[in-house]
Amino acid sequence: MAGGHLEELAFHTRAALRSGLTPTEIREILIQAGVYCGVPAANAAFRVARSVILEETTPRD
Repeated sequence: MAGGHLEELAFHTRAALRSGLTPTEIREILIQAGVYCGVPAANAAFRVARSVILEETTPRD
């Protein structure tokens, strides 16, 4: 988040979900990191994480 490497954040968010973290736990991590990284970085991170979470948790036909 701090470095602005959002493609890496997507990769790690996907890995976190597959390792058993819940979307709520990921949100809490981003909130804590956002305090140190700043609101613009946190907003971008939340957009990426939301997209990945929706992609990974939406049932496929």
